[in-house]
Order: sequence, then C-alpha cells, then structure tokens
Amino acid sequence: MQIRGKVVSISGDFAEVCIIRENTACGSCSTCLKKMGVRDITKVAAIKGIQMGQEVVLRDNITWFLKNRIMLVLVAFVLGIIVTEAAATIISFGTYRGAIDLLVGGILTLIVLVVSWVKKPRYLFRIEQIEGGRT
Repeated sequence: MQIRGKVVSISGDFAEVCIIRENTACGSCSTCLKKMGVRDITKVAAIKGIQMGQEVVLRDNITWFLKNRIMLVLVAFVLGIIVTEAAATIISFGTYRGAIDLLVGGILTLIVLVVSWVKKPRYLFRIEQIEGGRT
C-alpha cells in the first residue's frame, strides 16, 4: 500500500511527514490507515535529498521476517526438537530425557524472538519516492 505525504520537518535521522488523505482507503485492507491507528503526522527515517515541503511516497517498513514471526518461532521450536533427537541418535547420552528436547526447542525459540526484536524497524514507514525521483 502506497501512502502519499508531505515532509513537514526534518530533525536528525528522522523526518515528520503529514499524510495526504485520499479517498482510496476502503477500510478492508490489512494495512489500511484506519486500522493501523496512524495519525495525520508520522515519523519516518530521513534520507538524503529530502527537503521540507516535498511530496513523498511512503511504504510500510515491515519485513517478511517480522510478518511471519509466529511461524518462524514454531519452526524454531520444532527444529530444536529435531536437532536434539538427531544428536541423540548419533551420540549416546546413556539415558533418554525428554526434557532436553523441550529445552533446546525453547532455546531456539528464544533466539528467534530476540533476533526479531533486534531487527524490528524504528519507524512504521519508509520513504520510497521523492517527487517522481526514485530512492
């Protein structure tokens, strides 16, 4: 979903953009501004070449990794269990303990959650276009 806006202010590494309301939002899209709770002015990462008063095109800044976070957490848990079972068949631990499977699955789940938290974008939108010139 593309959103048009006008740069209101530039401060350090972010710019404030006033969103230009268009009559194209029907409210049924998952990235609709009505559902996201975006106000008229939003902060975006500043890029070289923008000036106050310029019209820009904004795109959402959420990656595939963050959109599918729950699926990746489940895959990490199952992969942890599979890796532990594979290691148990190759290396003899003496006794079988089911809790080790859950522990390794939990550790991999925590690793995926920490990585997704670290990779979370600071701003909801990013500038894609500046007055017809592509960035």
